[in-house]
Amino acid sequence: MAKDRNAKLRNLIAGYSDSIRLSDYKANIAVLFVAIMMGTVLQFRDFYPWYLNLPVIMAPFMIIFMSLLWSVYPRFPRSGRQRFPIRRNPRPKDFDFVQDAQSDLETLPERCAMFSRILWWKTITLQIAYAVAMLSLAAAAILLFIAHV
Repeated sequence: MAKDRNAKLRNLIAGYSDSIRLSDYKANIAVLFVAIMMGTVLQFRDFYPWYLNLPVIMAPFMIIFMSLLWSVYPRFPRSGRQRFPIRRNPRPKDFDFVQDAQSDLETLPERCAMFSRILWWKTITLQIAYAVAMLSLAAAAILLFIAHV
């Protein structure tokens, strides 16, 4: 039963890490396009109606940009793992690891929970960026339609 549980946890960890990697790709591509669109919108700011000043135009872009950057920001907490020491003056003996299968098996639920938490926050920030983008497009279309009526 324990081997079956460990296999399930390893499969979950593999799925979570693949999903995290894919969401990072999506966020990196979206950051690039948001930066390109922000430059284009700023270039034509003289042609917008008087009530669309620069802070109003830039607010959705900044919210989207910051949530995408927060999505890409790595959030791997130090939760009890002693596998990679971060020290001011490392010595070669600090990097000699003895394979301890028992401690590796004990940390499987902890790693699974950590990856689950990371993926949940990445998904939330990507959804926030998408919702703000869609709402700002709808608001821009309404405001520009009002300006021409």
